[in-house]
Formats: sequence, C-alpha cells, structure tokens
Amino acid sequence: MDLQKLMGFVVHWKLIGPFDNTDRKGFATAYPPERELDFAASYDGKHGQVAWIDHGTEDDHGKVDLNKALVEEKSVVGYAAAEFFVEQAQTVQFRLTSLNAVRLWVNGQPVIDRHIYHSGSSLDQYVGEARLRAGGNIILVKICQNEQTQSWAKPWAFQFRVCDGVGTPVSSSQ
Repeated sequence: MDLQKLMGFVVHWKLIGPFDNTDRKGFATAYPPERELDFAASYDGKHGQVAWIDHGTEDDHGKVDLNKALVEEKSVVGYAAAEFFVEQAQTVQFRLTSLNAVRLWVNGQPVIDRHIYHSGSSLDQYVGEARLRAGGNIILVKICQNEQTQSWAKPWAFQFRVCDGVGTPVSSSQ
C-alpha cells in the first residue's frame, strides 16, 4: 500500500536554507524566497550562500526532515516550495503539521501563520483554506527552528497535504 498517495502527502519539494532565526527574528523576516521564487538563484544564508535543492521524501507519512535535507542546526529558517496542478479551479484545504513555527503561502497569498515552537504535533495540525486556480499553483512553506537544545526540540520537519473539506486527498495532476 502506498500510504503517501493514499493520504495525499506532497512529497516532492524544492528546499533552501538555512537562513538566520537568532532570537526568533527569522519568522518575521521576509527572506528572498518570500519576495521572489527564483529556483536558479542563490542567496546570503546564515553562513554563506544557499541555493535551492530538489528533495523528495520517502517517509511513509510524508515527513520532510530539514535536519537531513539541509543542515542540523538551531536558530534557522528553511523554505520548501512545490508546484501543485489541478484541472479545474477549486477551493481546498491545506493541512500542515510541524513542531516548528510555520508560515504557508499559496500563489503568494498567506494561508497559515503559526509562530509557535514545539507545542506538539498531530496529523493535519494546522488547516487553512484557499482557492487553487486551474493549472499550476505555487505552495511556499517557511519552517523556523528555534534555539532550544533539548532532545524533544531537535526535529525541524513538516508534513503537508492538500484535501477537500472532509479530508479526502486532492492530488496534483502532474
């Protein structure tokens, strides 16, 4: 059974980071990916130049682990972007799970904004609704890791899926 497909997790992303989140200021800072999505660009990150990388998670539950994909570090910000295609315009729910502070934009419009660190997580922890246009839609997730060093504060990850109003997955058509 393909749990990723059954649950509708988005598993193919472009990732970039780390950017600085010292004193948790990164959540409010609009780093370049928030101003422009240029996947060929590189930017000044926390320790030098950072560039977009392709990443696909093989985790059955769609978890994208930024500690493994980017760098294991504290007080950092990372971004994940994906293009999501639908045949017809429709209103959907975006369901995001993370132990970290997160922001979500769809086609440049804010959908979810949670400046909360390590408050626990459960599937579909945060739900936001927005309208997808027919064709390609750009999803951008900002994931902020704080400075806490306890073992329970180590994860820097997220899960993401697109669903209809009752939780049935909506799949990208491409």
